[in-house]
Amino acid sequence: MRKTFICSVCAAIAMLAGCGNKTPACADAETVSLVKQIYQQQFDKQHHAMSEERQQRVQFTVKDTTVALENITTDANNASTGKAVCSAQLTTVFPEDAVKAEPQMEQYMRAIYEKQGAVLDGTKLRGQVTYTVQRTEDTGALQVALNGFMPFMGYFHDIAMDRYDRMLRAQAAAKKAIEAQTPAAPSASQAEMEAESEGMPSEPAPTATPTPVPQSSAQQPQAAAHQQSQAAPPTSTQTVAVLNLCSADETPVFACSTGKKRASLCMTGSNQLAYRLAPLDGAPEMIYPANAAAASTAFKQGVYTGINGQSLPFVSFDKGNYRYAVYGVTSTTQGILVEQNGKRIADLRCQADRLSELGMSKLQSLNLGQDTRPLQLP
Repeated sequence: MRKTFICSVCAAIAMLAGCGNKTPACADAETVSLVKQIYQQQFDKQHHAMSEERQQRVQFTVKDTTVALENITTDANNASTGKAVCSAQLTTVFPEDAVKAEPQMEQYMRAIYEKQGAVLDGTKLRGQVTYTVQRTEDTGALQVALNGFMPFMGYFHDIAMDRYDRMLRAQAAAKKAIEAQTPAAPSASQAEMEAESEGMPSEPAPTATPTPVPQSSAQQPQAAAHQQSQAAPPTSTQTVAVLNLCSADETPVFACSTGKKRASLCMTGSNQLAYRLAPLDGAPEMIYPANAAAASTAFKQGVYTGINGQSLPFVSFDKGNYRYAVYGVTSTTQGILVEQNGKRIADLRCQADRLSELGMSKLQSLNLGQDTRPLQLP
């Protein structure tokens, strides 16, 4: 099934209506227009299958870019069939702020996509593609088949997602700086105005609908997972603006809001893991494992490679005939997968309020068993 899907998206065909008898060439305006049309159709198809939130994040960069076809060459031309075999590069130029990923993220993306023929040079992204062009014998309509565009599309997507995430983190940091200058005890009327401007009630409990910008610990109380006291401030610089369900003596390894729920994977000082799930404004409805003594064998880890070559680390556990997996890293895709008897029943994607440190360096001291089962992601 997976192999069939890859083939269907990596070779796309389109036809331009109209008659003609001229043998088409690789660089003809009609040919180039049809190649770009095919790419755009496949781009739209891939992104319409994503969540609305992910579409919004990618479209934030799409509106600032256009895709062109450059460095066109003719590799072969069959005079008897009128079919030309062509090579070219899909190209786009990003805004300056889109290509300022952190060094680790930049190296991660380059390692994946450059070996597949997609290269970022400054602000310009290039992806090597091939295509064939010929006219149909009955109507003379122009027909083009495009191959190899997926690495370019995947690289574009990851750059766009990273740009949006960095923008949200910058907004959260600016918001926190402003709050730090606010008097510690505002009057009741001031508190009401601030709550109203944030789109949330002036009561301590947060609303069920998240705001686009992650709430900092100064805006909301720590989730009610620990009724004895609020958790201490996060120790990791990556977790400063992310609420979690970990206690003061635990380190959050994974935490995110899915819009209605909040999930956390916490590590204790004795290198044990615990998973908790709770409503945004409630106490945990799921704690795993229930017995702390079983924590050392309850979890497994693995790495999933998607169809676009993106590697997603994950930590999983089995509970009856259900399998749970938290996956991804903060700068790319991140979510919670739930399977029943090997069939996906939920894929909860994390929103802006999220963190993940599932890399091998973070978990290698735990010596977790390997989960070689693939993730059933869309």
